[in-house]
Amino acid sequence: MNAWIFNLLRDLVKDDLLYRILLFAIVIVISFFGSKFLAFISKKIIKPIVSKTKTDLDDKILAASGSAIYRLSFLAGIFISVEIFKDGIKSESKFLPKPLKEIYPFLDNLVAITESLLFIALIIILLVVSFRYVNVILDWYSEKIDASDNRNLSGSLFPLLKKVFKIILFALAIVIVLAKFSVDISAFVVSLGVGSLAIALAAQETLSNMISGFIIMTDRPFRIGDRIRYADNQVGDVVDIGIRSTKILDFDNNIVIIPNNEIVKSRLVNITYPNSLTRVVVDVGVAYGTDIKKVKEILLKIANEDPDCSKQMAPDVFLINFGASSLDFRLIARTDDYRNAWAMQCRLREKIYEEFNKNNIEIPFTQIVVHQSRS
Repeated sequence: MNAWIFNLLRDLVKDDLLYRILLFAIVIVISFFGSKFLAFISKKIIKPIVSKTKTDLDDKILAASGSAIYRLSFLAGIFISVEIFKDGIKSESKFLPKPLKEIYPFLDNLVAITESLLFIALIIILLVVSFRYVNVILDWYSEKIDASDNRNLSGSLFPLLKKVFKIILFALAIVIVLAKFSVDISAFVVSLGVGSLAIALAAQETLSNMISGFIIMTDRPFRIGDRIRYADNQVGDVVDIGIRSTKILDFDNNIVIIPNNEIVKSRLVNITYPNSLTRVVVDVGVAYGTDIKKVKEILLKIANEDPDCSKQMAPDVFLINFGASSLDFRLIARTDDYRNAWAMQCRLREKIYEEFNKNNIEIPFTQIVVHQSRS
C-alpha cells in the first residue's frame, strides 16, 4: 500500500529529484508532528504519573528534559529523511538514464555536510541536557544532605562539582566530534596533560587546600554551627566550610580563616558532637576543718537550682585535692546548650561565693606560716 502511494507520487511528479525532495519534506513534516505528539504525551500522561511518586527527583528530571524530547525526536526524523534521500540518490531512476548521484555530484557532498551538521546538533542537544541533569541531580542531592546533616554543601562543594562535571562533559563532547571527523586528538591530549601538570605544580598549595576541603566536607569532623577547640587551645564556632579554607568565629567576634590543609593535619575537639550537651566545671577551695558534707550539699543545691542545668545528668561534687591552704572541690554540672556554658559558670561562681558567706564557709587564700627561732 505504502509503495503504491510512493509510486503514484513519483509518477505524478515525473521528476526524480523533485520526488526525492518531496519525500524528504514529507518525512520531516511527519517527524515534526510525531515529536509534538511525544511532547504532548510527556506533558499530559507521563508528568501526572511522575508527580505522584514520593520523591521529586523524577519531576525535576522530567522538567529538565523540557523541549529536549521534542528536539531529539524531531532530529531523529531529520536523520531518517536524510538517510532516505541518501539511498534515493544512489538508486536507479526510471525517469533518468543513471542515478541522481552521478548526474548531480554535489548532492553527495550536500548529504555529507547535512549529516555532519545533524551530528553536531545532536551532540549539542545531548550536552545541554546533560548539563541540566547535572544541575538537577546535584542540587537535589545537596538539598537532601543539607537538610538532614547541615553540611552546607550546596554553597561550597557542589558548585565546584557542577563545574568539574560540565568541563568533563564538554571535553568529552569535543573529543567525540573530533573523532567523528577523523581528527587526530593525540597532540591535544598530550598538551592537555602537560598543561594540567604545570597547573598542578604552580597551584600545589591551593590544590592541597581543595583536597582537604573535600575531605572535611565528606568526613565531617565538624559542621556549620559547631563549636570546636583548635590550635593552641582556641575555641570558636564554625561559620563556613569552603573549598580553600574554613572560617571560625571566635569569642572576640572576629573571623579566623584557617587553610583546610592545616585543619586536616591538626588535632581538633568538637565540643558539640555528638550533641550539644556540655560539661560545666567549677573548682573551689575551702578552709581545712570545714564540714565536707555541708560543702557538697550547698554546691549540689546551687547547681540544681541553676536554670541552665541539664536534667539529663545530675550534677556531682568531688573532693579532688588536699591543697597547700585548702580542701579543693570540683563541681561538675551539664547544660543542654554549649552556648550557655560560660554564663552558667559565672552564675555558679557568684552563687557559691554568696552561699559560702551565708554559711560561714571560708574560701582561703594562700598562706605561708613562718616560724621564728627563739635562739
